[in-house]
Amino acid sequence: MPKPVPTPISLIVTVFNRADYLPLTLDSILAQTYPDFELLIWDDGSTDNSLQIARSYAQRDDRIRIIAAPHQGIAPSLKSAIAQTTTPYFGWVDSDDLLAPTALAETAAILDAHSHIGLVYTNHLIIDEHGQDKGLGRLCRIPYSKDRLLTDFMTFHFRLMRRSVYKQVGGIDPSFTTSEDYDLCLKLSEITDIYHLPKPLYFYRRHTGNVTNNQIDTIRCTHQAIQNALHRRGLDPHYHLKVTPTFTLQPKPSTQTLPTPPLQPLTPLSLEPLVSIIIPAHNAAPRLTPCLQSCIQQTYPNLEIHLIDNGSTDNTLAIAREIAQTCPRPFQIHHCPLRGANRARNFGFTQAQGDYIQWLDADDELAPDKISRQLIALVQQSEADVAYGDWDWCFWEDRQLIAQLRFADRSYGDFILQTLLDNWRPPHTYLLRRRAALQLHHLQAWNPNTTIYMDREYFTLAALLGLQFLHVPHSFVRYHRWSTTQVSRSASYPDRIHNRRQIFRRLQDIAQVCQGPKLTRSHQFLLQQNLDLWQPAFSLIQQADQTFALQHNQTQEYLSITWQEANIARVLLQANKPRVIEDHARKIIQLLWLEILVELQQADTAALDYNLIADKLAWRIGCNGSSNASNPPAEWEPIPHIQKVSTDSIPLHPLLQEVPLFTPLLGEERLVVQQFLDRLRPGQWLQRVEFPA
Repeated sequence: MPKPVPTPISLIVTVFNRADYLPLTLDSILAQTYPDFELLIWDDGSTDNSLQIARSYAQRDDRIRIIAAPHQGIAPSLKSAIAQTTTPYFGWVDSDDLLAPTALAETAAILDAHSHIGLVYTNHLIIDEHGQDKGLGRLCRIPYSKDRLLTDFMTFHFRLMRRSVYKQVGGIDPSFTTSEDYDLCLKLSEITDIYHLPKPLYFYRRHTGNVTNNQIDTIRCTHQAIQNALHRRGLDPHYHLKVTPTFTLQPKPSTQTLPTPPLQPLTPLSLEPLVSIIIPAHNAAPRLTPCLQSCIQQTYPNLEIHLIDNGSTDNTLAIAREIAQTCPRPFQIHHCPLRGANRARNFGFTQAQGDYIQWLDADDELAPDKISRQLIALVQQSEADVAYGDWDWCFWEDRQLIAQLRFADRSYGDFILQTLLDNWRPPHTYLLRRRAALQLHHLQAWNPNTTIYMDREYFTLAALLGLQFLHVPHSFVRYHRWSTTQVSRSASYPDRIHNRRQIFRRLQDIAQVCQGPKLTRSHQFLLQQNLDLWQPAFSLIQQADQTFALQHNQTQEYLSITWQEANIARVLLQANKPRVIEDHARKIIQLLWLEILVELQQADTAALDYNLIADKLAWRIGCNGSSNASNPPAEWEPIPHIQKVSTDSIPLHPLLQEVPLFTPLLGEERLVVQQFLDRLRPGQWLQRVEFPA
């Protein structure tokens, strides 16, 4: 069977002094995958070299025609240009904008397949004068309806239309100095079906020379277009037009009963940016309902929810569908055909329309004002790319909440260092501008090959790219530890290290490209950290003069150390299990933390003060300016009497025992321990151990 012949299409570009942007516009049109189109460039009396640029393109491509005319303005020029074309379908591209390569192919396919549709329009991305992506256009988020078009111009770029319906409504009204396309779309909506193709296939450039920057003229012309439509539809006796930040229609007061006009109630468009909440879900039924309810109950008005099912075999989908049926928010359920949380996240991002992105796992929750607080902060501080907040860590056993601890985070002068230290917070504490999420998406920061430490990789890459992080106090989320099947708890240790090695190889490459000479010695140390298995190959000796040394188990050599380093070595010997150095540092900090907790309980301390515990711990390892003297303080006990403090005799809450392992606490202390342990490797004071086969 022969392939169907493509329907010929005319594309029109009207130009008036757009030499700076015109070449990029023409390049994007000539890159179309659709083969059968002509391009008419109508020069509206340009006084720069726009016409010369157009002619140079026409010499290289015989699909281009040029008409040079005296200056007459956008609407008359566009009407005249359209009249010079004859193809069944046509559309236009502004001379400072860009067209995606598949725009013609995808829009023409709609018109070819559906004869009742007279116009198809796409989504558009906003770009600045330098071509930088500024996110999805606000108008894309408004659902199309003939009535809603009366107050909101959602049928924006790109548009492809049938010439037959264009002629039927009389075409463009040349009396409009702007908003001529809005007037045309209102007329078309009254005689034909209009289809929204929700893909960003057009790039709308905002700059100081935009015609629509003349707000007074735009408001005047838009007002006239709506008044004309009300008159054509016979609605002007019943409604008057009120100009506010958006146009709204209000019934006219009357003392007599009027027939009900054929106009549905209009919901005013929120001027707030859209936030997309993206939730990957695999067998998430036990905690999915509170997760989704926390999204629905947000005080922020303008958000959408995207749940990405990732092959669930429980009743995750049934729960989501039931909630979606009564959800007052836009709620879409998608199916990601490829398994893996990161694949689901990437798929979800391609569906999201928001100006801001909220990542959320299907077993966690947002406080009702979380998004509102962070979005306001980002709007007020335009230089920030990513907001983060505070969080509660909730422990569950047999569906009972057994512990909850609140972490009040803070601002950091060096967020790259914090992410390299794994100063961790749950991924849903963050809110990202779309442009930041798009940068990370292009880098595939949610790496499909990463199965553990996924968010560590994502947000460390964000810091290395130079994105700016903003702490927003009191913007809370809840993170739940409830099942041994959670990825963070079920992975084997060799798998964890394999993932970490892959991540750090990638971080090293990105860091050198994006940060280069800005990297400090601490950055370089953490980026190049050793990820082999090590265990101690020494014993700890307290000498008669109250100094300390390590004695090598094989060579019997001695290495003098400070009393703080002796404290680190002592705890390392207590936890003598092969680990990578980063994890040895975590375990040492955890055991010191527990010792101090027990000591405080034995001393009948009324309340556990984190700052007090942290100060004691820092003092014991020589951190934060604490003394590095070679001799210990007077209260220091001889090593033989300092055994492991038992936590069995005094019950400690399980949450308190877990705290130092993966929290935004004690990062600098871990770095001090890690650097000391790393110094032991060259002299073989640590013995390298092979991973089990």
